[in-house]
Amino acid sequence: MSLKMSEFHGIDPAHVTSLAAAGIENTDDLMKIWSDKGQRAGLAARTGISEENFMRFAAMARLGRVKGMSLQSLDVLVAAGIDGPKRLFSYTQEALVKHLAQMAAEKKVTGTLPTAEEIAAWFANPRPGANGAVATDPKPEAGTKPEGAIVH
Repeated sequence: MSLKMSEFHGIDPAHVTSLAAAGIENTDDLMKIWSDKGQRAGLAARTGISEENFMRFAAMARLGRVKGMSLQSLDVLVAAGIDGPKRLFSYTQEALVKHLAQMAAEKKVTGTLPTAEEIAAWFANPRPGANGAVATDPKPEAGTKPEGAIVH
């Protein structure tokens, strides 16, 4: 599912313009270039957008593919250190609600936190694995277990 970069909350309109000038109109375009480490530095140089911002945009693009995900929630999730579905689904629903509230307070996040009902909708859908397949037993990467995470 490809999303237009202009639809994302939390991406500066000037960055959207720079991305478009570099041929990046949507998340598919971004992820094609982002997946090639050799092209990342060139993209940052061509657009004037920092690699840190590109990392944030890529995380938002990955999370935006979760069924039922609100584009308004992406910036809050990324600010809370959740950079993709694998990390998102390493939490239980309850632990995620708690983590987001805690991170919002600590980092003074101004975006709207997703409701428990919105989060439940994400967890009601299949969980995409790293290769796009549905993961039936998601496991966090070694050493990255968030507090309240599910461990199988």
